[in-house]
Amino acid sequence: MSQEIFPIDDDLPEADRRVLNVIRKTLLDYEPLRATRPILEVTVHEGLVHLRGRVRTSAIKEIAELLVLRLPPVRAVRNELIADPEIVRAVADAFASDPEVGPCCPIVDARDGVVILIGEMPSEEVARRAVEIVTAVPLVSSVTSHLRVVTPAPVHSSNGAVAVATADEGSAT
Repeated sequence: MSQEIFPIDDDLPEADRRVLNVIRKTLLDYEPLRATRPILEVTVHEGLVHLRGRVRTSAIKEIAELLVLRLPPVRAVRNELIADPEIVRAVADAFASDPEVGPCCPIVDARDGVVILIGEMPSEEVARRAVEIVTAVPLVSSVTSHLRVVTPAPVHSSNGAVAVATADEGSAT
């Protein structure tokens, strides 16, 4: 069963319905958008178009707006599409402002608002804090954590100095 990229409201005036059908065809003809199967909310009122939803890339977001804007019946486009890189950036900015999570530099990926975290954390508390930070970012719909705790272990050198290494590094020597 095929899922519609965006549903069409049955209560639209005929003129807006025609514009929405043209927009629908135009967006469905754009292969990168169609291939990622986003769910978009497109509203039309007297030639004014409002785009909402989530898309994979910033380029898809911008091109979708330009494709719609160039249609003759469209007078203006309000583009509130959210691209996955915008979510990654918002999460990275939130991490950077946290003194515990920021230095750990977890890998952040996003797909349709779902953030995936990968990396090593020094403690369960810091790993939980990372998930809490992501959850608080408004663009995020949910979080999948693949963070693992690797506690630092002291490593002694032959000259008596003590360094800190991860448990994985310490067991290799």
